[in-house]
Amino acid sequence: MKRLIASSLSDASGNAVLGAIANITYSTLLTLSVLSLSLSAYNTLLIRDAAIEAAARAALPQAPSQLPYLRRLLDDRLPMLARYEIQPLALSGLIGYRVSALNPVLGLIQTQTIQTEVLVAKEELPSSR
Repeated sequence: MKRLIASSLSDASGNAVLGAIANITYSTLLTLSVLSLSLSAYNTLLIRDAAIEAAARAALPQAPSQLPYLRRLLDDRLPMLARYEIQPLALSGLIGYRVSALNPVLGLIQTQTIQTEVLVAKEELPSSR
């Protein structure tokens, strides 16, 4: 009888250790996923702000291309592991950029491409008559 009680106690303590390890693992993955989601949202706002700033500068009359400026802004503001691709957009009377980015992720969240598109009205100087 004593042997049966001792055996069941050691099994219970082993299950408790496994349960604690599983809970710690799930809690860590959940925490990393929430942190990753927060950083992804923050990086999306940084990308949007940089695209707006570059498009606003490109909309000025006789402004040169702001693509190098946008690249420099994104290089300075985004983490080193983030990858991005920039497409200049030009429609009649509009100018802007489309930025596609892959942010680094942690935890349970899968990598998703974030696309930001910004268009602003192109200012033109009135022609003198």
